[in-house]
Amino acid sequence: MNTSAGFIPRLSRTVGILGIAAMAFMVVSLFYDVMMRYLFAAPTHWALEVNTFLLLFLCTVPTADVLSSDVHIRVTFLTERMPPRIVERLPILRAVAGILFCAAMAWKGSIMSWQAWQHNDRMSTSLGTPMFIPYLLLPLGFILLGLQYAILLRSGLTPQPKEAQPGQQI
Repeated sequence: MNTSAGFIPRLSRTVGILGIAAMAFMVVSLFYDVMMRYLFAAPTHWALEVNTFLLLFLCTVPTADVLSSDVHIRVTFLTERMPPRIVERLPILRAVAGILFCAAMAWKGSIMSWQAWQHNDRMSTSLGTPMFIPYLLLPLGFILLGLQYAILLRSGLTPQPKEAQPGQQI
């Protein structure tokens, strides 16, 4: 699969880079908050809330990049003991299950976000962040992850061209 071509893989990579930037911002802002709290007895009023939302962002939105890069954690205890013909079909089953799960999460996340928008729900903090913003991260992340699973499913169902080894003809 050519992961560099297409809109969805590029978008997945972009949000993966945003995830890296979010994590770097979290480190800096939490360090700043701790220093302000313990050295000057003047903690920030925004660091905890912003970093909570960034953690939600990190848990949902960049997951499509993790899936497309194939760098996620795998537990292979069962798959190592399965026959090869079953193991060959597991990526298709995994992609279908992933699409269904992502569709359910995107649907429910959209409902939560819409209801928070309708009722003008806000955090009861000094920032008063509208709750539809963090809720919107759920459908956004799961739609992108579901699309990435669809790309994997499509590539799993179509034969991939074999690369020729030196001295070998296909």
